[in-house]
Amino acid sequence: MIKRILKMPSSSLMIVAIFVGFAVGIFFGEMVGWLSTIGTSVILLMQMTVLPYIVVSLVGGIGKLQKSTAIMIFSRAGLIMALLWLLALVLIALVPLSFPFVESASFFSTSSIEAVEAINYFKLYIPSNPFESMAAGYVPAIVVFSIAMGLALIGMEGEPKLQILSFMHTTSEIFSRITQGLVKILPIGIFAMSAAAAGTMGVEEFASMQVYLITYFVLCLLLTFWVLPWIVASLTPITYKQAVSITRSTLVTAFATGNIFIVIPVIIEECKQIMREHDKLSDNGETLIEILIPIAFTFPNIGKLTVILFVLFAGWFNGTPVEMSAIPSLSISGLLSLFGSVYVAIPFMLDLVHLPSDLFQLFVMSGFITGKFNSIAAVMNLFVLTLLTVCLFEGCLRIKPPQIVKMTVGIAISVVATLLVCRVGMGMFIHSPEVTSGVIANMQVADKVPTKVKRQFPVVGETPQEPIANVRQIRERGVLRVGYIPSNVPFSYYNNGAQLVGFDSAMATKLAEDLGVEIEFIPFRKSQLAASLEAGFFDIAMSGLAMDIEQMDKLSYADPVLELTLAIATRDHMVSQFKNAESIQALQDIKVAYVEHSDIVSDAKQKYPHIEFVKIDGYKDFFRQKKHKYDALIISAQAGSAWTLFFPGYGIAIPTNKNRYPVAYAVAQSNQSLLNYVNNWQKLRKVDGHQDRFYEYWMLGKGASKEQPRWSVIRNVLGWVD
Repeated sequence: MIKRILKMPSSSLMIVAIFVGFAVGIFFGEMVGWLSTIGTSVILLMQMTVLPYIVVSLVGGIGKLQKSTAIMIFSRAGLIMALLWLLALVLIALVPLSFPFVESASFFSTSSIEAVEAINYFKLYIPSNPFESMAAGYVPAIVVFSIAMGLALIGMEGEPKLQILSFMHTTSEIFSRITQGLVKILPIGIFAMSAAAAGTMGVEEFASMQVYLITYFVLCLLLTFWVLPWIVASLTPITYKQAVSITRSTLVTAFATGNIFIVIPVIIEECKQIMREHDKLSDNGETLIEILIPIAFTFPNIGKLTVILFVLFAGWFNGTPVEMSAIPSLSISGLLSLFGSVYVAIPFMLDLVHLPSDLFQLFVMSGFITGKFNSIAAVMNLFVLTLLTVCLFEGCLRIKPPQIVKMTVGIAISVVATLLVCRVGMGMFIHSPEVTSGVIANMQVADKVPTKVKRQFPVVGETPQEPIANVRQIRERGVLRVGYIPSNVPFSYYNNGAQLVGFDSAMATKLAEDLGVEIEFIPFRKSQLAASLEAGFFDIAMSGLAMDIEQMDKLSYADPVLELTLAIATRDHMVSQFKNAESIQALQDIKVAYVEHSDIVSDAKQKYPHIEFVKIDGYKDFFRQKKHKYDALIISAQAGSAWTLFFPGYGIAIPTNKNRYPVAYAVAQSNQSLLNYVNNWQKLRKVDGHQDRFYEYWMLGKGASKEQPRWSVIRNVLGWVD
């Protein structure tokens, strides 16, 4: 049995590896997660020869052409190839419009505020130092360098040129043999990655993959059996039926094997045959077909370009869709990077649009089936490119405005209809994940001291005042009184059990524990904070307080406990409009709410005079609004992310300038004893890790929900492991 499997073609072995890996992952679950290291190692080995192969194949392939042949191919076939690329890239960019709308929310992630290094387009595209470009993996620059070398070789004559071409050919053969040898272990890598992914990925992640698979299949089928044959039928003497008919056997072979290279001779003969049937093929035309197809094969085909859709899907899947403004750059970079292997191109493109590299595993998992579909699109691309070029060469290409208009309108209507059907169909069966508010609403503070929570606000001038208590008096009294702002997620809010919880509630409880006293929470309004502290209503205010310059002469702030990042909360569909100054300037009739940050709002009013800023009492007034009185809210990214867990219809936009501001605890201005104690206590709890643990729990959600082991046969069915 094993010998029979080993004798199978490599493409069949890869399919077997996928299914066996999937079965192993389902059986053993998280126990096989370590296999991902083996899979990654094999993929990296496969990438070993890609960049050198690009250089030698392009230099050798272009360099051996005659000058007249090169001019003809690059001017005519090059133009047609570029137009087909453009058509494919436009269709790929449109496909995400069919992705269903899915509301999602998550805890704050530090990656959202990390400084993103700007892309150096000069280094990406211009090989000023080809060796640096190869070392850094700048595939577009390497392609430009290789094409330049190949073109320079065309003009050379004599023995040196032949030696260079011979060297390029020999080196190409070496790399080809290395690759063929590595292909033998590729099934091992595919098995390992499939097993690790199936063993560790949640069911909901598998379900989300169907969006990519459905849209990918539709895209490839639309290109193969509708758009490309229609172009041939509209511009050449060949009918739509003939265009589909002559490619049938080749498409079946390419789909079954996932290999385009083996059908190149068949494509050449079938192109000659259909041109002879129309009596439109000369001897020079035959030669052109024989030269053009092998050269075109070395360039990215439409089938390869379709994998760019995975990057667009990855953005949707990750909850950070690729912005429209980034698609042109992604398309051009993706096109040039696809001169090499998709195993190099996909990680490169994911990094280009700042998406997690781990998503590459999803691409590898789906590759065994998507590869078959992009193979048929690639075969049809070679047919169409060759037939259009030969018809142009033979003078039978029909370029008439009525036909062009008819073809354009027909393709546009069919594409729009297809996208609408996909959007509606997937929208009916693919739904948003379960609301995540239950996680944050059930979080708790690990109380180690008796706690009392008051809900009635003390009123300055009516509620009896008490003397300001220093540390000694607080210990003698046996109670630390802490001021809090209700509904100030995630700093202080009520959970489903009507308990006061949050980051600062946890910090306050720890402070009381260290003081050896009980704790009492008293609510306050920020506008009356200084007066409430002076009236002795509470000893310290701990509730996500942004340090306010206007308050500094009325109270004392302790050292900043956190630095938060300023953000904009708005409805999901408007998030992209608040990410940079240019898009904000373009907004009309916008009303932005704010609770604090009066100094920042004052500057914003001058910069954006067309926007109305409205102060509200609390963040809940924005998120619980019923008539959409406010379009956006100024808030911290940390707090905004927590609020979106309760209201997943909202999202967070972090402006490109990433403004940060400190939050701190406040005491009465005369309470120097408590201020000194809190400052020193904060330093201690920051060093010993308590503050970080609270931050990770309340801000990042680590440990907020109990993670269950991935379902597996060995655990959940057989019960062999706990």
